Amino acid sequence: MVLDSLRLGGAERHVVDLSLALHRRGHDVMIVCSAGGPFEDHLAGEVPVRVLLREEVKRRVSPSFAWRLRQVVAEGFDLVHAHMFASAAAAATTGCPLVITEHSEARWQGRCDRIVNKWACRRAGAVIAVSRPIGRRVQGFGVGGEKLHVLASVVPPAQPGGDVDYQHAFGRKSHPVVGVVARLVPEKGIQYLIDCFPEVVRLVPDARLLIIGDGPLRDSLETRAREIGVVEKVVFAGSLDARPLLPAISVLAVPSVTEGTPLAMLEAMAAGIPVVATSVGGVPDQLHHGVDGLLVAPADTTVLGAALIRLLRNGDEARQMGDAGRQRVARYSHEAMACCVERIYDAVVAGSRERAVETAVQAAS
Repeated sequence: MVLDSLRLGGAERHVVDLSLALHRRGHDVMIVCSAGGPFEDHLAGEVPVRVLLREEVKRRVSPSFAWRLRQVVAEGFDLVHAHMFASAAAAATTGCPLVITEHSEARWQGRCDRIVNKWACRRAGAVIAVSRPIGRRVQGFGVGGEKLHVLASVVPPAQPGGDVDYQHAFGRKSHPVVGVVARLVPEKGIQYLIDCFPEVVRLVPDARLLIIGDGPLRDSLETRAREIGVVEKVVFAGSLDARPLLPAISVLAVPSVTEGTPLAMLEAMAAGIPVVATSVGGVPDQLHHGVDGLLVAPADTTVLGAALIRLLRNGDEARQMGDAGRQRVARYSHEAMACCVERIYDAVVAGSRERAVETAVQAAS
């Protein structure tokens, strides 16, 4: 498993959970990354981790990461599974049977990045897209047919956790809390969530906003909350595991401008928490409007605020949507998803061996 880092994030969480599932199914799995992070603790020593660099390689081509990765792969691996742009670019140079998972619509990519992404996907034996829109993007690279698999991310069953001191964050437990779990980057749309919050607290005065995550926009978001007079209603919790905090959240917000299949949304639904999310990427495939949550247009503070107010003020509707979300997520098994990935691996390794035999026969004739 190759990924940029083991810092907190949806794609990183997916890799950790999938690696543990495959390990428990009897496979020898190693995680290789450019930088470590908090998710190393979740591996509980079951899956070894190899950190290759001193800093995270993200959204760029790194010759040093590729060179060191080739050295690791030369130790003897049947298959490499790469996640995220920098890791896919490095993994495509190894010559080992390759699977790539595309986790985002990657709207940040420029022309050169798209060329590298296309090259890596074409070198892979299989490409997994976590949503149909991402699958269509990969098809634009000329990758399709049996090589392309649309396989939405799934969360494993929740494990019981310890108590959380909500008093520290909110003063008292009775506050209605809007939660968001995301890196603080433009595509996650946190700025729209903060901008709609004055209207939310006007109609729900006790409401609080819990922002779980960190990133380059943190300072500007804190400044914006101060400018519009809601800074005392907002808690910037920083980068931490959101799962223990889910019981404190009344409504989860997913205000992204672009998305794949956000694991935080699935975890909230599994916990019976209603969701307000933008209708982008793979979100509409996972969330049914008016059934287990509300879908809103991206970058629209008015409709986002109205949807949050609706669920915060209508407890019965919120509970019904939370229950529906829990039932919906329960129908999708993480174990079944791991089985699908396992079958993709088998096909890629078998195809690689067949091509090697054909090449040898041609060379000998």
